[in-house]
Amino acid sequence: MLSIGNLLLRWASERGGGRVAELRTGVLRTARSRGIPVREGADGRWLRDVSALGYLDVDWRRGLWSAAPPVLTRVPFSDGLALIAGRRTASFDQAVDAAADEWAEVLWVENEVAEGDIPVPDTLYLQYDAAEDLPRDAERLGCAYVPCAALQAVSVLPGLAPGPAAAPPGMGNIHTIERYNLGTGQFEPASSYSEEGLYRWRSADFARLVQVRRGSQFLSTEHEYGVYLEHERLGSSVMRWQPEGSTGRQRVGRLAVDWGAPLPPLHARAAVLCSGLQPRFHKLAETVRYDNVPLAAAERLAKSLHQKLEVQNADTAPGRRSDG
Repeated sequence: MLSIGNLLLRWASERGGGRVAELRTGVLRTARSRGIPVREGADGRWLRDVSALGYLDVDWRRGLWSAAPPVLTRVPFSDGLALIAGRRTASFDQAVDAAADEWAEVLWVENEVAEGDIPVPDTLYLQYDAAEDLPRDAERLGCAYVPCAALQAVSVLPGLAPGPAAAPPGMGNIHTIERYNLGTGQFEPASSYSEEGLYRWRSADFARLVQVRRGSQFLSTEHEYGVYLEHERLGSSVMRWQPEGSTGRQRVGRLAVDWGAPLPPLHARAAVLCSGLQPRFHKLAETVRYDNVPLAAAERLAKSLHQKLEVQNADTAPGRRSDG
């Protein structure tokens, strides 16, 4: 029997695409029918996590999603291990099972999930002896071959910048205005919007608007980018990288990002695809940790978000630091 995370991916893969609101409703209904106690917002977090893992593509602005094409791709600096990402229809799973029975070494790895969240699909790896065999292996599985999706994603990350000028809040929005507090990592009710900062409010049609104020002008943005625009404005640092301690593994390590500064979707996918695994949440340090991230990739991630990456020693004790 499929686990709940794999079942939800199978369902989404067979549907192929649709509206985000309908997918969230279906995911939440299925989780509750299986007796999973879910916290508020678990459906949205599931969708973001599954997108970062490379299974679904989500257009948050338009409210649309689609199942990503299946691919076989190498995990960076992990010789002999390739990741199978993208949609998993019943027929594709059958091809993977047949490969495991006949010619391939396939590994299914269960992902960790926070209490109250909806389980995500297992991560699927294929072990290989020679990289030059991977295009043929991908063809036998019925998917595309990408040499290294993680490093490819890192190379095309957009730079941090606010969007075009936008209309400020109107009188009808005054009671819904909130300003982002970097100290708490939360939006809080605002009595005015005269200061520079990151704001959000409900429009007349109840859509959530997120904008930054710079001088006398409001500029459009999205939540994650807006948070990093605030960190840039105040000069605070929220990203750290620590190398692995093993001999010969100093070029890869763990990227830690503070809880209050979630990576934007494209950046999150690039970081997640470095290992193919769900990032881990460290409650004591209040960070999200991405494994097997090359230093060059971490530096590119930080640079695109106008962050100064703090590079720690391998024996540095875990902890949270903010310069702002």
